[in-house]
Amino acid sequence: MILALLLAAASPMDDAQFEAARHHAPKDVKAVVDRWEDCAHWGGEEPYDKERGREIDRALKALRCDGLPRDVAFLRHRYAGKASVQRLIEAAHMWFDSAG
Repeated sequence: MILALLLAAASPMDDAQFEAARHHAPKDVKAVVDRWEDCAHWGGEEPYDKERGREIDRALKALRCDGLPRDVAFLRHRYAGKASVQRLIEAAHMWFDSAG
């Protein structure tokens, strides 16, 4: 079982596979993946002036971006036996953590 999870996680997803996996994921997983993407977006924004910096900070706080590692760890544990969820989480990690 663990080997199957590792092999599934090691296979990269293309955009269509990622969106299909997100669409079919449990509601709590989809919500965290969507939040992860938004956090990566806002975290990669340039604070070109003070107001923009405040806007970015407000967005990151509203999205609870600081809590993502804890929330992702909870989902990894909750869905430990579900390879499709583990693969989606790993793909999100590869795509979104490099951005923000």
